Amino acid sequence: MASFEVRVVDDNQEGLKGARVRLEFVNQTRGMSASEYTDSDGSAYFDGYDEGDIEVYVDGSSYGRYHYEDGGSITITK
Repeated sequence: MASFEVRVVDDNQEGLKGARVRLEFVNQTRGMSASEYTDSDGSAYFDGYDEGDIEVYVDGSSYGRYHYEDGGSITITK
């Protein structure tokens, strides 16, 4: 199972606290999704998912499709 983070930053690369990060897992027969809120550093942590592709949404807007692996990090500029 994979553990990874999604970090949400502004144009100055400062972390954004309280952003809602929602993941939709691509190619999952169950249509899985997961949501977390970013901490004071702009990071949302996800744990216990199989490695693979996800669609990332921040505060309801899509920020694209990514591949994640155990210990990985995805940075989104909002």
